Amino acid sequence: MERSRSTGRRALSNIAALRRQLDAIERIEKKNLNEINRLNQIQKQCDLLQKETVSNSSIISQKQHEVQKYKEHLVKRTSEIHDIIKELNKTQSVDVCFLIDCTSSMQKYIDEVKDRIFETIRLLKSRFPHLNIRLAFVGYRDVDLHPDKQFSVSDFTNEQDFYSFLSTIKCEKGGDACEDVLGGLSKLIELNWKQPLRVVMHIADCPSHGRRYHNLADICDDFIKNDNDGLVGYNCIKQLIDLQIMYFFGRLTHHTDKMIEQFTNYSQNRMTIEQIRLENAENLLPFAVHIVSQSIAKATATVLKHYSLNKENPLTTHSTNKSQNQREIILDKKQPDWSNILIKKVQFLKYECNDRLRCEQTTQTGNIKINRNPFAQGAMRLAYYGLVLYKDRWEKVVFKQYKCLDNCVNIKDKYLELLDCQTIADYLAQEFNKISFLLNVTLIVKKIKFVTTILVFDPPNEGKYHFFTMERFIDGSYKKFSNNVGYVNYDDPAVTLQAFSHWTYERTNGNMIVVDLQGIDIGDNQTYLLTDPCIHSTDLTRFGRTNLGKQGIKRFFQTHICNSICQALKLKRHKDQPDI
Repeated sequence: MERSRSTGRRALSNIAALRRQLDAIERIEKKNLNEINRLNQIQKQCDLLQKETVSNSSIISQKQHEVQKYKEHLVKRTSEIHDIIKELNKTQSVDVCFLIDCTSSMQKYIDEVKDRIFETIRLLKSRFPHLNIRLAFVGYRDVDLHPDKQFSVSDFTNEQDFYSFLSTIKCEKGGDACEDVLGGLSKLIELNWKQPLRVVMHIADCPSHGRRYHNLADICDDFIKNDNDGLVGYNCIKQLIDLQIMYFFGRLTHHTDKMIEQFTNYSQNRMTIEQIRLENAENLLPFAVHIVSQSIAKATATVLKHYSLNKENPLTTHSTNKSQNQREIILDKKQPDWSNILIKKVQFLKYECNDRLRCEQTTQTGNIKINRNPFAQGAMRLAYYGLVLYKDRWEKVVFKQYKCLDNCVNIKDKYLELLDCQTIADYLAQEFNKISFLLNVTLIVKKIKFVTTILVFDPPNEGKYHFFTMERFIDGSYKKFSNNVGYVNYDDPAVTLQAFSHWTYERTNGNMIVVDLQGIDIGDNQTYLLTDPCIHSTDLTRFGRTNLGKQGIKRFFQTHICNSICQALKLKRHKDQPDI
């Protein structure tokens, strides 16, 4: 019995020991489970942190990539702007030669050049701050004179030496009604032409010797058989073309008409001889200012066109290679028969400007008709007649599209840049109109309105969208008042527009300026209706390649002379404005 009890106690003791062991094991297992759970939580936290780290690293990498891309863009744009400014400055390096008949009837014209040459150069420099002008003179008389008297020649020099030379010239009496024009052209060709822009200003009241150059009676020409085959005259014009000389003729009488017509025929459309009537000597120097200004403006337009059309190497790439980027163009200036043109359903995208001068877009669908061929072309775009259905009525519009077919140009972003410029320019114009209305009523301040521009998405053709801008058709005499590199149309200086550009600079705290203003006067010359402006901005990521940044702003002010509207608006004088 006692043994049985003892055995029972040992069994209970063993069971208790086992229980304790089990409890210990359970505690250990529970602890291990807690550790495993804690390890799992730590693992999850690590995974989450790793994921966040990777995500943050990706975001940082993306931002770094964007910053690097932005820096590369700024470097590229800054380099491009530097290059174009350099090329534009070259267009203001001019050689000007006065080719003048030095017989007695022309003395007053030579005196006029001498007396006003300094005034003329000062005026030109106020318009073109980088002007580098050299002056030459070739005076010719008759073929039967001694060589010392037949020509008076001064090669290219500065205005002071030019003036001194003119003071020594004496006009000789002519024997007959014709002079040695071809001899003068030969002397002109021998001059030391160097500057990129080369201009001849020819002033004469008598034609060249030779039947092919005038309709005068034989008795009026002592050398009527001169240059019978035209070989001398043809070679002279050919050499002028080879020298890339721009030829302007100051017409005094009708006796020179046949001579200029013959010279034009010799050129075979490779050179234009522009004639301007000089009814009296006082018109001579305004003529000189006009032709130099016009020549620089044309050269500037050529540089801007090449820069705009070529992306990779804008100032050296040949943009005329049609096989690469230009389409074949057939202009059709006649209004189409709209009943024969199909209706197209398209998307319209319109911009609206907010008070931060940022644009927001809205889209809708609509119906249009567009002529197959363009009716006009500019340096960069083609213009097509079109109609848009608006409130159950077809309204006349113009569709514009880039001529270049390259993917880098004819893309949506390029068209959005145009909308951005036009929308912001019009927003600023509306503000300007409200302010200018409060000015002194004695001032004539015209209203300014920019044509609303809308982007049109033509239905895809072969998987590609066709893009056009659409704007109201402007019916009137189109005029260019300024460009985006300081040019001002002094035939119509448009003081309201000049003041508007200046005002936009101050309105935006020096961050933007609206330039390149062109369009028409409407409403009895009370409103400018404008299109296709440019905006220079300190933000080089906006407004496309016509945005020349601070350099563009500087170019505007270098030729801007404040007018009465600027003064009434109390606009501040910019440090780069001319002293005049």
